[in-house]
Amino acid sequence: MKVIAIERYGGPGELVKRGLPRPEPREDELLIQVVAAGVSRLDTTACRGELRDSNAVMFPWVPGFEIAGVVEQLGAGCRRFRAGDRVCALLPDGGGFAQFALAKEDLVMPVPASLLFEEAAGLPLDGCAAWYALFGEDRNTGGSSTVAVCGASTGAGHLAVQLALGAGARLLAAAPEEPRSFVERLGRVEWFERDCDADLRINAAHSHESDDGWIDLSGGGGSLQARLVRDGAAEPLTGLPRTLEQRRVRPWFFKILNFGSADVAYRLVEDDATYGKLALTL
Repeated sequence: MKVIAIERYGGPGELVKRGLPRPEPREDELLIQVVAAGVSRLDTTACRGELRDSNAVMFPWVPGFEIAGVVEQLGAGCRRFRAGDRVCALLPDGGGFAQFALAKEDLVMPVPASLLFEEAAGLPLDGCAAWYALFGEDRNTGGSSTVAVCGASTGAGHLAVQLALGAGARLLAAAPEEPRSFVERLGRVEWFERDCDADLRINAAHSHESDDGWIDLSGGGGSLQARLVRDGAAEPLTGLPRTLEQRRVRPWFFKILNFGSADVAYRLVEDDATYGKLALTL
């Protein structure tokens, strides 16, 4: 099968096309034919080796922590899905930039008919991280809450904005001047410049260091995304589908590129030249 892989840690120039054998699912795994893969800041963080202490990899390593596609084959112990089902999945070990990828069944969720595969591919990492920031650990974010999102135009940030607004929270937002009109299309937001008084404060800005009291959704090595990948947390993949059914969240895309342009996508992410999500398609 065709993949995009790295042979060593480094920047976008290390991404290469190559062939690898198609994997076989273990008992608790699904083999998914990948239609689209989300690209996040955590992908570039991992490729530069900044996760090596908690997520060691063997080379050649295939990046890609979030995918959407069609179930191709089921492990012997899998019961929730059938071949042909539309799904998206969180891949804690990467492997998404490929024609086929393996996913643990408890880290897979169905894709509603209302979502394109490209949209669904933007949810398992940044979407689940945003959901967990707002509702995980028994946080009851809702109509009486004020939520602040720094980096409201980023991949994780714009999803957190939608989830908070969908729950009825008052939303305070910070973002660069250029993408502010994009954020305002997501719903009613109030802008802040520096600090703010809020019940929940989320930092999704790649260039801003999270201070105490801010939940880090920046996609760096210490972010909630890195924690989800390290722990393989399944809770958000149970809670997020309910918000999808209620149409409270939908990824918006800056660009959808083909797999051969993975290096372009990485450079855009690292240069903070995007808003919303990026995706790769076969």
